[in-house]
Amino acid sequence: MDQIGKIEKIEGNKATISVKRVSACGESCKSCSASCKEVSVIVETDITDTSDLQVGDYVEITTENEVMLKHVAVLYGLPLIMMIITIFIVQMLLNSPNKDIISAIASLFSLIISFYLLKAYDKKEMKKNTLKFTIGKKL
Repeated sequence: MDQIGKIEKIEGNKATISVKRVSACGESCKSCSASCKEVSVIVETDITDTSDLQVGDYVEITTENEVMLKHVAVLYGLPLIMMIITIFIVQMLLNSPNKDIISAIASLFSLIISFYLLKAYDKKEMKKNTLKFTIGKKL
Protein backbone atom coordinates (compact mmCIF):
# COMPACT_ATOMS: atom_id res chain seq x y z
CA MET A 1 0.00 0.00 0.00
CA ASP A 2 1.49 3.31 -1.09
CA GLN A 3 0.77 6.67 0.53
CA ILE A 4 2.14 10.19 0.33
CA GLY A 5 3.45 11.94 3.41
CA LYS A 6 5.26 15.09 4.46
CA ILE A 7 8.45 14.90 6.51
CA GLU A 8 7.87 16.76 9.77
CA LYS A 9 11.11 16.00 11.64
CA ILE A 10 14.39 14.17 11.08
CA GLU A 11 16.46 13.04 14.07
CA GLY A 12 19.44 10.87 13.18
CA ASN A 13 18.16 7.88 11.25
CA LYS A 14 14.51 8.39 12.26
CA ALA A 15 12.03 10.45 10.30
CA THR A 16 8.63 11.59 11.54
CA ILE A 17 6.22 11.77 8.62
CA SER A 18 2.69 13.18 8.57
CA VAL A 19 0.44 11.04 6.35
CA LYS A 20 -3.03 12.23 5.38
CA ARG A 21 -5.54 9.69 6.60
CA VAL A 22 -7.68 8.34 3.78
CA SER A 23 -11.09 6.92 4.59
CA ALA A 24 -13.80 5.39 2.47
CA CYS A 25 -16.53 7.63 3.87
CA GLY A 26 -15.01 10.90 2.69
CA GLU A 27 -13.36 13.90 4.24
CA SER A 28 -15.94 15.20 6.72
CA CYS A 29 -18.24 12.34 7.70
CA LYS A 30 -19.45 13.20 11.18
CA SER A 31 -21.59 10.10 11.62
CA CYS A 32 -18.81 7.50 11.86
CA SER A 33 -16.01 6.83 14.32
CA ALA A 34 -13.30 6.18 11.73
CA SER A 35 -11.32 9.23 12.87
CA CYS A 36 -12.10 11.21 9.72
CA LYS A 37 -11.67 14.39 11.73
CA GLU A 38 -8.01 13.50 12.18
CA VAL A 39 -6.26 15.32 9.38
CA SER A 40 -3.18 13.12 9.42
CA VAL A 41 -1.48 10.19 11.08
CA ILE A 42 2.06 10.55 12.38
CA VAL A 43 4.40 7.78 11.23
CA GLU A 44 7.94 7.15 12.45
CA THR A 45 10.28 5.18 10.24
CA ASP A 46 13.97 4.46 9.85
CA ILE A 47 15.78 6.09 6.96
CA THR A 48 19.13 5.11 5.53
CA ASP A 49 20.05 8.07 3.34
CA THR A 50 19.38 11.35 5.15
CA SER A 51 21.35 13.57 2.79
CA ASP A 52 18.62 13.59 0.14
CA LEU A 53 15.69 14.25 2.50
CA GLN A 54 14.81 17.48 4.29
CA VAL A 55 12.02 18.63 6.58
CA GLY A 56 9.03 19.66 4.49
CA ASP A 57 9.71 17.24 1.62
CA TYR A 58 6.90 15.05 0.34
CA VAL A 59 7.77 11.38 0.04
CA GLU A 60 6.09 8.18 -1.09
CA ILE A 61 5.68 5.68 1.74
CA THR A 62 5.25 1.96 1.21
CA THR A 63 3.71 -0.42 3.75
CA GLU A 64 4.48 -4.13 3.99
CA ASN A 65 1.70 -6.08 2.31
CA GLU A 66 1.86 -9.04 4.73
CA VAL A 67 1.10 -6.84 7.73
CA MET A 68 -1.68 -5.02 5.88
CA LEU A 69 -3.23 -8.34 4.83
CA LYS A 70 -3.16 -9.50 8.45
CA HIS A 71 -4.99 -6.36 9.56
CA VAL A 72 -7.55 -6.67 6.77
CA ALA A 73 -8.14 -10.34 7.62
CA VAL A 74 -8.73 -9.50 11.28
CA LEU A 75 -10.95 -6.50 10.56
CA TYR A 76 -13.19 -8.40 8.16
CA GLY A 77 -12.81 -11.95 9.48
CA LEU A 78 -13.47 -11.44 13.18
CA PRO A 79 -17.04 -10.09 12.79
CA LEU A 80 -17.89 -12.80 10.27
CA ILE A 81 -16.53 -15.62 12.42
CA MET A 82 -18.22 -14.27 15.57
CA MET A 83 -21.54 -13.99 13.75
CA ILE A 84 -21.35 -17.52 12.31
CA ILE A 85 -20.36 -19.05 15.66
CA THR A 86 -23.18 -17.17 17.41
CA ILE A 87 -25.75 -18.41 14.90
CA PHE A 88 -24.43 -21.97 15.18
CA ILE A 89 -24.48 -21.98 19.00
CA VAL A 90 -27.99 -20.53 19.23
CA GLN A 91 -29.30 -22.98 16.64
CA MET A 92 -27.77 -25.94 18.50
CA LEU A 93 -28.83 -24.90 22.01
CA LEU A 94 -32.40 -23.74 21.45
CA ASN A 95 -35.35 -25.95 20.60
CA SER A 96 -37.90 -23.18 20.43
CA PRO A 97 -39.87 -22.45 17.25
CA ASN A 98 -38.47 -18.88 17.28
CA LYS A 99 -34.83 -19.94 17.26
CA ASP A 100 -34.25 -18.38 13.82
CA ILE A 101 -35.33 -14.94 15.03
CA ILE A 102 -33.37 -15.34 18.26
CA SER A 103 -30.24 -16.38 16.37
CA ALA A 104 -30.62 -13.37 14.02
CA ILE A 105 -30.88 -10.98 16.97
CA ALA A 106 -27.98 -12.69 18.76
CA SER A 107 -25.85 -12.43 15.62
CA LEU A 108 -26.54 -8.68 15.44
CA PHE A 109 -25.39 -8.36 19.05
CA SER A 110 -22.24 -10.31 18.16
CA LEU A 111 -21.53 -7.77 15.41
CA ILE A 112 -21.90 -4.94 17.93
CA ILE A 113 -19.50 -6.71 20.30
CA SER A 114 -17.03 -7.32 17.47
CA PHE A 115 -17.14 -3.59 16.62
CA TYR A 116 -15.88 -2.71 20.11
CA LEU A 117 -13.30 -5.51 20.04
CA LEU A 118 -11.98 -4.23 16.72
CA LYS A 119 -11.88 -0.67 18.00
CA ALA A 120 -9.71 -1.80 20.93
CA TYR A 121 -7.56 -3.91 18.57
CA ASP A 122 -7.01 -0.93 16.27
CA LYS A 123 -5.94 1.33 19.14
CA LYS A 124 -3.55 -1.34 20.44
CA GLU A 125 -2.00 -1.94 17.02
CA MET A 126 -1.58 1.77 16.36
CA LYS A 127 0.25 2.16 19.70
CA LYS A 128 2.49 -0.86 18.97
CA ASN A 129 3.25 0.60 15.54
CA THR A 130 3.45 -2.86 13.94
CA LEU A 131 3.14 -1.39 10.48
CA LYS A 132 6.58 -1.03 8.94
CA PHE A 133 6.87 1.92 6.61
CA THR A 134 9.66 2.45 4.11
CA ILE A 135 10.31 5.62 2.16
CA GLY A 136 10.07 4.84 -1.53
CA LYS A 137 11.07 8.06 -3.24
CA LYS A 138 11.10 11.79 -2.81
CA LEU A 139 8.35 13.59 -4.70
